[in-house]
Amino acid sequence: MGTEIENMTTVLFSFQVLLHRRWCSLRNALLFQNRWEWAKKLFFVLVGLSILVGLYFGFLRVFRYLEGVLMAGPLLTWKLTAMALLTTFGMVAISGLITSMTTLYYSYDLGFLMTSPVSTRTIFLDKAIETVFYSSWTLALVLVPYVLALGKVKGFGLSFYVLFSGLFIPFLFLAAALGIGFSLLLMYFFPSSRTRDVIWVLSSISFAFMYVLVRFARPERLLRPDALETVAEYLRYLQAPTAPFLPSWWFTKGLMAYASQHGEILWQQAALIFGGAFLIYGGLVWVAGRFYGIGFSGSQEGVRYDAGYRLATSWEQKWGTFFKVPRDLLILFWKDRKEFFRDVKHWSQLLLILALVMVYLFSIRNLPLGDSADLKSFICFLNIGIAGFVIAALSLRFTFPAISLEGKSYWVIKSAPLDVDLIMREKFLFTVFPTLVLGVILVTFSNYFLGADPFVSWLSLGTILVCSWTLCGMGVGLGAMFPRFHVQNIHQIESSAGGFLYMACALGYLAATIVAEIWPIKMHFQERFGKLHAWDWKLISLSVVFLVVLNFVSFVVPWKLGRKVLEGYEGE
Repeated sequence: MGTEIENMTTVLFSFQVLLHRRWCSLRNALLFQNRWEWAKKLFFVLVGLSILVGLYFGFLRVFRYLEGVLMAGPLLTWKLTAMALLTTFGMVAISGLITSMTTLYYSYDLGFLMTSPVSTRTIFLDKAIETVFYSSWTLALVLVPYVLALGKVKGFGLSFYVLFSGLFIPFLFLAAALGIGFSLLLMYFFPSSRTRDVIWVLSSISFAFMYVLVRFARPERLLRPDALETVAEYLRYLQAPTAPFLPSWWFTKGLMAYASQHGEILWQQAALIFGGAFLIYGGLVWVAGRFYGIGFSGSQEGVRYDAGYRLATSWEQKWGTFFKVPRDLLILFWKDRKEFFRDVKHWSQLLLILALVMVYLFSIRNLPLGDSADLKSFICFLNIGIAGFVIAALSLRFTFPAISLEGKSYWVIKSAPLDVDLIMREKFLFTVFPTLVLGVILVTFSNYFLGADPFVSWLSLGTILVCSWTLCGMGVGLGAMFPRFHVQNIHQIESSAGGFLYMACALGYLAATIVAEIWPIKMHFQERFGKLHAWDWKLISLSVVFLVVLNFVSFVVPWKLGRKVLEGYEGE
């Protein structure tokens, strides 16, 4: 017994040292920020706050609407809260599974920590808390305006927000514990670097399935006035627990007990959440003392290749010879293709893109537009902007980081007899064709589902092709302007100042494109409504010239600036 207490004391003291290390790192990072970095961070904070404020007013409107529904209003509010917490629990659990594989087994500082005089239990506890933070902080921020709006509509005081915050922290720990525990056991029984690849695939499938399932359930029907009579008939369903054996329902039940002033039930649910968190993490720390070291050792193995492997002729060589493509460009293309499909983190996200396309087309198909053909055609025109936004978001994930993903091996390409413009052209070609295909799918099927007239269909199709081409060029150019070769993961590239600038430029470009095409669309509908001589060819010519100049500037200027930066890049 004395030995166990002594070991626990050592673990807590070592953990305190590791926490002090994190505090010192954070303090030093803040102290050594220059004015530009402070201004950049302040700008991002203001943008984030504006988004949260917008979400707050959106949630406030929804809750006020629900509370006004006779009989079923309060039940709908708590049912929506239970669903929100259940979704948060599931998303944090899946995110914790993905994050824990990196933080527990592949974090850059583990090489130092594992050789230091610190027990594996202490390292595990430190990395577990890091996993909880990274897997839940974005979802936690989204719930802040939700909770503020809920408390405002219900008329709760400060004690409600204190209660929510107190229960929310162990709730997040419980959600992330599922992913942490699964990773710990999986790496113990299958200690291999390939296990991480399996986790990435399973996680991508889970995310895609949950995303599609939630959207196909059509939750917007609960908020439509014509469906509320149907919902009112299911009061018993609304009163029934939502996943009663999960902490999300314990949390919801505790909040409902607070609202109805049932203190005994509130303390019971709080005891379940806190007690469950302490017991589970106590068990995980104990198991980590036996399993964590073995799993970490197995995760460091390399991939074995057959010594007799022969490099087959690639399809790049076959097609390149036929089309007379430069050999250097083909070699770079072959390298990127191999790297893309070897890294599960990249190609597994194709499943998420497939889910996104399915949900997008499902939403277009179920728009309540009635039988107005002209309205549907106009929506198809506006759909150019929405599809363009999807293309821009995916380009932020795949095209903008293309240069930076060379990582520390960029010096190999830099020292090779290759022109920087050739490297950028290869990155562009590698991403532009899948982007064009995706744009065509989104616009063509949307036009088909809505029944757009031929003029709008061909205009939207041609516009999305040009937009996809320009957005990819802009992504490669701005990615070359803001290279980040020394980052731990791709999310640091996307969330950088360059990534924000790319999205701002992309949205501005899409808005300008829509504005430039407003005049042809207006003339087209005027002709459909019977106006004679509706077409003003001077305005049409002006729109065409504006679009040509817009696309030329949006493509060429970032490209030339990015090439200049890469040509002068000498390392960090």
